Amino acid sequence: MKLLPLVQRGYWTAWAANLLFFAAFYTLLVPLPLYLTNVGLPDWHIAVILGAFGVASLVGRPLSGVLSDAWGRRQVMIIGASSLLVGAVGVTATTDALLLFGLRVLQAAGYVAFTTAATALVSDLAPSQQRGSALAFFGVSANVAMTVTPAAVNAALNALTLKGAFWLSGALAVVGCVLALRVHQEPVTQKQGIIWSNLVQVPGQLRLPMAAAVLFGVGFGAFFQFLPLLTERRGLGPAGLVYAVYGAGIIATRLATWRLQDRGDRAQMLLPAFLLLAAGLVGIAFANSQVMLLIAAGLVAVGSGVLHPALIAFHVECATEDERGRAAAVFYLGFDLGIGVGAWVLSPAFQWLGVTGLYLLAAAAGAMGTLTVILMARRAKEAVPVGLR
Repeated sequence: MKLLPLVQRGYWTAWAANLLFFAAFYTLLVPLPLYLTNVGLPDWHIAVILGAFGVASLVGRPLSGVLSDAWGRRQVMIIGASSLLVGAVGVTATTDALLLFGLRVLQAAGYVAFTTAATALVSDLAPSQQRGSALAFFGVSANVAMTVTPAAVNAALNALTLKGAFWLSGALAVVGCVLALRVHQEPVTQKQGIIWSNLVQVPGQLRLPMAAAVLFGVGFGAFFQFLPLLTERRGLGPAGLVYAVYGAGIIATRLATWRLQDRGDRAQMLLPAFLLLAAGLVGIAFANSQVMLLIAAGLVAVGSGVLHPALIAFHVECATEDERGRAAAVFYLGFDLGIGVGAWVLSPAFQWLGVTGLYLLAAAAGAMGTLTVILMARRAKEAVPVGLR
């Protein structure tokens, strides 16, 4: 497969580092809640500790973007992998709720730092005419880890043990860190100093793309977080099967469409992708059989598989070379906000209208994404990157 021939070695090394980092992160998905339960923490403590991830993510995204522009992409990736290592392995040394909360914050900080900097790194490595396709194929590494790792860890947990799973996570993070060190990258521009005001400002040219990322996050978050409740209440089989179909579908989508990401107007990719996301959520809202639910999940996977890299590329293309880290952080901040705040916004619908109403509102958010794309396309024809303001 020919991909980025001028930077192929660096690209594939970064790809492998991302795969291992996400494998390290998803290794925690099953054992962490079990560990918190086994050490005797009350349910509200467990919820607070797990919820620390969302808080740390929202705070850490802008910081990781600013630091990756100021210090360099690889440096922030290494900080992220090291933070995940300490946050994962440290769990085995304590049962104190406050310390476990702090370790969960470290896990989140590592995830935020690594993913933001890695996205900026790939944006740097890829020629402008291949940036969307490079980002799309880069995302396959995370999707493979998401599809395979939790199931593999769950199956091996009796032999691995809970503490062994945390050490495995740390070991994978170390290997990912070593690979990140091996990525050679010529500086695209002279590194800028840290501008602290950038932590609380969303540049004007990124506000519409960020709105699109928020709406994408609302739809994806509804699918991902409320699916187990829907399958249980409607008796539609195990949610794990649906997640597996989604994971396989998003990998297949990225493999099938990555070459199309840089052909023509990017809106031509984003518009149908938002519509497919919305259609899949409508299908989930009315699913009354496992087959219908799996088809709907497949539609969500196709839409998400196109939207994620295309929206990142759109954000990055609004920025100059020395601000790609900040642009990537804005995308992830919007996406994280959509997932987290969207769940709160949809909660009243869940209470009053049930899962059907919840998924229909999520589908409406996906459909609204098309409006942001139309406005983004109009502005993109007139805009030239002149620095994020």
